[in-house]
Amino acid sequence: MKFLVLLTPARGKTPDDFKPHMVREVEAVWASYVGDELREFYFSKDPQVLTLIYELPSAEAVHGTVDALPMVEAGLLDRQVVHLGPFNQIAALFTQSGA
Repeated sequence: MKFLVLLTPARGKTPDDFKPHMVREVEAVWASYVGDELREFYFSKDPQVLTLIYELPSAEAVHGTVDALPMVEAGLLDRQVVHLGPFNQIAALFTQSGA
């Protein structure tokens, strides 16, 4: 199953709050990537969003993996997890209408 994870700074957190966790966070993300769980990762600066695409067997597995990230554990990042599925609505292009 594929999941989109959006990580954003928790309200009131400053860049200085993140600095002590940066190396451990990047190491954890890299470990997920080489461990074949994390498929893609992106960072946007304005607004600050870390976008992760995981491929794991369940939402519970994704939540466990994301919750173990150092900055999430420290309460520095808020997370949103979205289960991605097929766009079945595209089938409408291939159905015949009554015409």
